[in-house]
Amino acid sequence: MKQIPVFRQVMALVAVAAFAVPIAVHAHEGHKDDMSDAEMVQMEMHEATAKHEEAAGAMHDPELMAQAHPSADGVGERQTPEQALEAAIAENRVTSTGDFLGRLHPIAAHFPVALLLMAALAELLLALRPALGLETTVRFLVAGGAIGALVAALLGWFAAGWRLSDRSQTLGIHRWNGSAVAGVAILAAWFAFRSNRRSGLRVTLAILAVALVVQGYLGGEMVFGPNHLGLE
Repeated sequence: MKQIPVFRQVMALVAVAAFAVPIAVHAHEGHKDDMSDAEMVQMEMHEATAKHEEAAGAMHDPELMAQAHPSADGVGERQTPEQALEAAIAENRVTSTGDFLGRLHPIAAHFPVALLLMAALAELLLALRPALGLETTVRFLVAGGAIGALVAALLGWFAAGWRLSDRSQTLGIHRWNGSAVAGVAILAAWFAFRSNRRSGLRVTLAILAVALVVQGYLGGEMVFGPNHLGLE
């Protein structure tokens, strides 16, 4: 009986991650085309302006006014919510295997972030109180985080395109920082399982903790736009 709440929490997490995919997919379109950050902002502004002008023009068109405000007898040709949903589904349809793999990157990226940060926290607690005996827990977290980081980095290359340089500075740092996280995570796993001295593991986990925070910030910049935390 106690497993039911845990199962519900896991399913809720999966559902949230799944709903986040269309947002990330739209945000990555400009990055796939190797656009600069400024060009992507300009593109989004043009799209927003076009939608605003379209809505404003509709208010001066009698036909479109009738569609936007159906008469009392219920006659109107406005698009229903169901039709809008079908149109959005069709627009987001997968175009290739690489496209599908790239869309999995936002979901896959959450797991190594959580596992590796928890590994760093567990190792910190172990350093403060060795009697806790968290060595096995740290190994489990580091191993899972290393595998997850490798998968997330590979899917990230599918999402952003297979090239060595990017016109977008944000994407370029995100690409190589994520690849470095995967490499350092594998090194941390080696320290956790093969080395009796914990100093190497602790250094790599500290580096990973900082790199993961930076990576999360850059991911937010790519999805929600520049200065998404409003710090500048």
